[in-house]
Amino acid sequence: MSLVGAYLTVHTPRYCTYDAAFAGKLAHPDFRAVRDGMIEQGRHVAAMRPDVLVLNSCHLIATFPTVVDGTPRHRGVLTAQEAPELIHGVAYDFPGDYELAAAIIDRGRAAGLPCVLANDVHYPLDYGTVMPLVCYLDRTQTVPVVPVSVCLAAGLQESFAWGRHIAEAVAALGRRAAFVASGSVSHKLVRGPEKWPSAADQELDHRLARLLADGRYDEAWTWLPEYAAATEPEMSGRHLAMLLGAMIASGRPYAATVHAYGPSSGSGNYVVSLSAA
Repeated sequence: MSLVGAYLTVHTPRYCTYDAAFAGKLAHPDFRAVRDGMIEQGRHVAAMRPDVLVLNSCHLIATFPTVVDGTPRHRGVLTAQEAPELIHGVAYDFPGDYELAAAIIDRGRAAGLPCVLANDVHYPLDYGTVMPLVCYLDRTQTVPVVPVSVCLAAGLQESFAWGRHIAEAVAALGRRAAFVASGSVSHKLVRGPEKWPSAADQELDHRLARLLADGRYDEAWTWLPEYAAATEPEMSGRHLAMLLGAMIASGRPYAATVHAYGPSSGSGNYVVSLSAA
């Protein structure tokens, strides 16, 4: 097997509001589309029934090595440092996949990439990992998850290479895995949660989504440095590079569902699900 699916998802704290009891945090109508899109994305994950999710979060940050978390059980309670008024006391308890994490690390080391395999119940997870999983993608917390960091010392090329290593490790172990890129597209943040990206940045975000929807992954990868320079995506687009690396390495076509696009403090946020055709 190889990657059976891929997801571009959202973790901005204002969307950590699945239940109607939190509707006050989504008072502005422009937030509704992304919230509803993430609910649909969760249904997509449930219908696909992957063996494991490999999740690259723009808030699980490492400085010099890429960290792949193979802890067999992820347990904790998360209050987001950045937004404790929106994400607080979120309990999580979901399985990991040490074998897959170790296989990903083995491939990275063989390629000479700096990396670390984490296996530690005290390794803290970030809201970019926990929020989309617990609030939307797998509310039952039954699908094993392998969190993967973004690395500040790694550029787009190295992030793309990690996507390839992830897809190859998945195929070698015969997993029915899905890759999740957790982060915004354009990301020029301003105060004011309801504010949208500029019209020019929105159009570039839409172009990227069209490339994904049309299966033009090589074209998207070639264009990504130009896109990143113009729109300043979250973590400089490292999560997008890893997503494209994984999808291109899988060698499979994917059927795309573009669920939603919406704002958060000047950033653009796409919810896209891709399933192997």
